[in-house]
Amino acid sequence: MTINALQQLSSQAKDNARAIMINVDDLGLSSAVNDAVLHLAECGRIGASSYMVGGTITDSEIKTLTALNVDIGLHLDLTGIFPSALRSSLKSIIMASYLRKLNPAQVDDVIKQQLDAFEDCFGRAPVFIDGHQHIHQFPIIRQHLINEISTRYGKNTQTSMGARVTTPLVYDIKSWVIYALGGSAWRKLCEDHHISINDRFGGVYGFDTTSQELSALWETWLQKAPRTTSLHPLLADSPFTLIMCHPAVPSNGWQDDIKQARELEYKWLMSDQFGQQLQQYDVRLVRWSDISMRG
Repeated sequence: MTINALQQLSSQAKDNARAIMINVDDLGLSSAVNDAVLHLAECGRIGASSYMVGGTITDSEIKTLTALNVDIGLHLDLTGIFPSALRSSLKSIIMASYLRKLNPAQVDDVIKQQLDAFEDCFGRAPVFIDGHQHIHQFPIIRQHLINEISTRYGKNTQTSMGARVTTPLVYDIKSWVIYALGGSAWRKLCEDHHISINDRFGGVYGFDTTSQELSALWETWLQKAPRTTSLHPLLADSPFTLIMCHPAVPSNGWQDDIKQARELEYKWLMSDQFGQQLQQYDVRLVRWSDISMRG
């Protein structure tokens, strides 16, 4: 499906359409990921992407994403590529946060450093916040993050911050484990601080999935996404679903643990079959910028 076809689909969406935000995680991780974001944006298949400030992005890429109306958020990172005193494995961060062994001053410092770096790179605040491996919702981290957001942006009437929550779209074990690791508490913090949030969260799966299984997963996510009642704008009583993805264009110039899955995702998201699924399930692709305050 071409970008014009998707724009036509969006503009003709009825009030019972499924409002879905497709977000590419890990922007900045590699040129292969950045290229995937650009290509998918040019095809009108994504509305948002989360940037890892420990990575790289060019001025040209930023200008292109801006021209394509892709919302860029901060992908808060303690387990990936951002160098800090706290950087560690996911297991270690989970244990340290739940045992209350994370150093509060270091947590504050890392959050401020990453927000500063984002602002320096893009010349503005992030449109939304999420976390690499969902660390933004863990104990200690979530409270310091919400405090910094409130302090830094709370009095700025020009800033309407969004935040990802992980309330499961489907009832699989991995989705519920993610949500159990602070999802409910993070959602309440966002609501208490009047931060816009998504209603349901999809895109969770094992990265050893085949192309046929990935197609079936996306069909399930799109089918399960609730329909909405108001699309212009998407109001607080109108549900929308956020589906994360991790695509990368095929490339021999880099490597990470899920490179093969990333390339498979890219092929799927660019396929005609995926475009047909969007039409079949009455999907209206939305961005954070389309959404009124929902805190």
